[in-house]
Amino acid sequence: MSWKTFTRIFKLGITNFWRNRWLSLAATLVMTLTLLIISIFAMMTLVISKTTDSIRDKMDITVYFNDSATVDQIVSFQHQIAARTDVKEVRYISKEEALVSFKNQQAGKKVADLIDPNENPLPRSLEVKANQAESLDQIATFLGQETFTPMVHVISYQENRVVINRLIGFTTFLKKVGWLFSGVFVLISILVILNTIRLTILTRKNEIEIMRLVGANDNFIKVPFIIEGLLYGIIATIISTMFLKIGMQIITPMMNQYLGMDFSNQMTNFFSGNFLSIFGMEILVGIAIGIGCSLISIRKYLKV
Repeated sequence: MSWKTFTRIFKLGITNFWRNRWLSLAATLVMTLTLLIISIFAMMTLVISKTTDSIRDKMDITVYFNDSATVDQIVSFQHQIAARTDVKEVRYISKEEALVSFKNQQAGKKVADLIDPNENPLPRSLEVKANQAESLDQIATFLGQETFTPMVHVISYQENRVVINRLIGFTTFLKKVGWLFSGVFVLISILVILNTIRLTILTRKNEIEIMRLVGANDNFIKVPFIIEGLLYGIIATIISTMFLKIGMQIITPMMNQYLGMDFSNQMTNFFSGNFLSIFGMEILVGIAIGIGCSLISIRKYLKV
């Protein structure tokens, strides 16, 4: 196929797209929604999964002691914890260190100034770090034994575990909803594009017959419809990429409210750092749907 012939075929594809512009607009908008939904759910799932893994890796267990607990009891307890193979580090925090740490926190500065170091109400504690985040449940169970109850005031891990479980549950839910919505919109997009190409073929039926009579080969007749499907994918990718950031600004505040954490920066940074990958994924999916639907329609409705 010469360059001149290819140029003519490409122009025919653009002409088809513009001639049925309302149908083309509908097909492009549906594909745009499809790509947006796939991208948004994929990004949110990846960001939340990475955040959850990061939190799990940094998570530790803090054991706060009653004032009645003696130093010997705490030291013995610390040795028992450190002897476990799944424990990486055990750090003792005295009342004085707890007060200094409290003063360094923005929320505690004003209150800390009112605390008399000689009557420090902050408890002594042990910070326990695990070799692997998966071991935290087992360590927490060990720390919660009745043997240690008289000297232990509270173990912080239970509160942290609620946050982690909520993140894991939300990630699982998001994956399922994302697959469902993506599948539905991919199906709708395929049906719309199939019907758009079919209607284009039917409206050009006489023109195609004339092209056959004057000796046009099969490729000259088929390729413009393939280019039409290609245009759906490319234009939808450009539009969806433009509106993706707007979509993030709408969705991330809802995620922040539900999870009690700020995901806006993570989503923005992820989008900026992986822009080419996201754009490449969208354009591949868009072109695959567009060309695939065109080929199916051509095979079914265009006898060439």
